[in-house]
Order: sequence, then C-alpha cells, then structure tokens
Amino acid sequence: MSQVTASLRLKTKRLELIAGTSELLRAETSDRERFARLLEARVHPAWAQELDYQEVMGSMAQRLEDAPDEVGWWGWYFVLHYRLTGHRTLIGNGGFKGPPDDEGTVEISYSLLPPYRNKGYTTEAVEALVTWAFQHPEVTQVIAEAQPGNMASVRVLQKAGFNEMGPGSQRNHIRFELNRVAYSR
Repeated sequence: MSQVTASLRLKTKRLELIAGTSELLRAETSDRERFARLLEARVHPAWAQELDYQEVMGSMAQRLEDAPDEVGWWGWYFVLHYRLTGHRTLIGNGGFKGPPDDEGTVEISYSLLPPYRNKGYTTEAVEALVTWAFQHPEVTQVIAEAQPGNMASVRVLQKAGFNEMGPGSQRNHIRFELNRVAYSR
C-alpha cells in the first residue's frame, strides 16, 4: 500500500483534503501524471511548478521521510469533488507550518487557484484543518497572518472564527488567532 492510500484524508461537503506525504511531494515536483494518479484528481494546468517551489517541496519531502509522524502538520492538498460526475480536481493547498510548538501553537496558511476563489472552498478547507488540529490535545491555538488589503483572506479567517490580534510577524501583516476555548464555543 502506498503512503497516499494510507495517508490522512479529511472530507468536507465539497472537498477532500489529503495530507502531503513524501511520496506525494516528490511526485508533485517530478512526475505530474503520477501526482495526479496518487491524488486521484485532475491537476489544473495552472498548478505552480516554480524552481524555488520544487526546492521547498524536496526539503519538506525529506523532512517527512525523516519524521513520518509529522504528516498532517505540514501541507495538505485541496481536491474538489464533483458529486454528480465523480470528477475530482486539485484546486489548492494549505496546512500548517509544522507541528505544535512548546506552547501548543500551530500556524495555518492556504492558497487556492484563482478560478476557485470566492466560492467558500477556502473557508471549508480552513475549518476542516482547524477541527483536525484541535483534535490533538497538545494544540492550544491556531494562528494565521494576512495582509490587511487581502480582504478575501481576512474574511476566510473571520468566518472560521479567528480574531484579529494585532500586528503579524511580517511587516504589513495582521495576526489572527483562534484558541481552543473560543473554538469550543
């Protein structure tokens, strides 16, 4: 059985989120057809294959080979499932920037291909990832950062229950937070 078959998968109303494994990450950067087969989804022609992106994916694949228990704490693929036709299309990705730190904090990020934005898919994916994170007792809060001018991203975080907490770690970014107590309400 391949890693992908045994990988973490989350299902929402319209999406399947598939946790990135070293097998998936390596296929993404080296064999697009295999990548699509492993996801059981069409890979949109606009899916990024930039050189620096490939280097990051290779580094992340190596990390997951060295620490397979961290699958789920890094990248996830967002696959749109058309229930009527059964077709599946990779529309975005996101996830966390690593396992929880010593204080129980994880940071979430996300990205969707332009044709799929403003349809609620990102909010659906973020809510599923937040739910998954809080199923782990060591997670006390999920944070995110967004640029104030990126109203779509700000709205996603607000809809998912995040609160604005002030300046982010990068210039011109706002920090958002959702702690376990607020999530439980």
